[in-house]
Amino acid sequence: MADGSKLPKAVQLKILRLEDAEHQAQALISSSVRRIGELERSIFNNPEEDRADALRQEVMLLREKLDDHTDRHRSLSDLNAAVRRYLEMLPANAILSDAKRTKVRPKANESFQTAVDRVRREIAGFLSERFRVQQAGLPIEEIRAKARDWVARCAKTARPHITATHNEFAISFSVFDERASVPLHDMAAIMAFMFPERLTQRIDDVIEGMPKPALAMTAEQKAKRLREIKDLLYERETEEEALVSLAEEQGQTIDRRPTADPRAILGLLVDRHSATAA
Repeated sequence: MADGSKLPKAVQLKILRLEDAEHQAQALISSSVRRIGELERSIFNNPEEDRADALRQEVMLLREKLDDHTDRHRSLSDLNAAVRRYLEMLPANAILSDAKRTKVRPKANESFQTAVDRVRREIAGFLSERFRVQQAGLPIEEIRAKARDWVARCAKTARPHITATHNEFAISFSVFDERASVPLHDMAAIMAFMFPERLTQRIDDVIEGMPKPALAMTAEQKAKRLREIKDLLYERETEEEALVSLAEEQGQTIDRRPTADPRAILGLLVDRHSATAA
């Protein structure tokens, strides 16, 4: 979605503020570099003057601030780039609107930074859980069920072709191993047709000896939990952005995470379903 005019006004304003913050960070870098250069030239031209030590101390402080300005500019640049990429990937007919503003304040005895850090720890926890769920294995019983289904499918594909006439009687298997470089009968399928119970039992024995996964979930459980984590992450990220924005209103700057959901940062509601149906 290259046309920014289609964005809600509040979102457009948020984008402008983020871009302004990046430009301000760049301006602070430039002014710090310029001032450091001026002071170093003064020290070089008059190394023994009375202010030389004070000037050197000031250069050290300015270099520390320069590192902070550089880090902030890099963070803002990455954030704005991520927002632009997200908006460019939206369908042209996506229906966009302002999301309902999240009302949140720090808890008792919490500063804004402490509140944001708490929410970010919760976000990190959900991200860690999402990774574990994505890596979850299948329960043994579901693996066995899949094995039984596989044997049943193989048995159907290996059903032999029988020729029975007055002059000829022949039985042939026309199932071949698709992975073989030369035509070879699929022996597993033939075994599944001839000895399904025995083959199933031998496969069960192998399954029983497999390493047990640290986390086992059915496909339905895994999909359900991933949906729940996705919703919980979005809730926490909108809470995080609300705290960061409220801190800004109070004159306190807290850097945003470049990896945060652009929808949460912009306060953008995207209706992809209506766009698809249109």
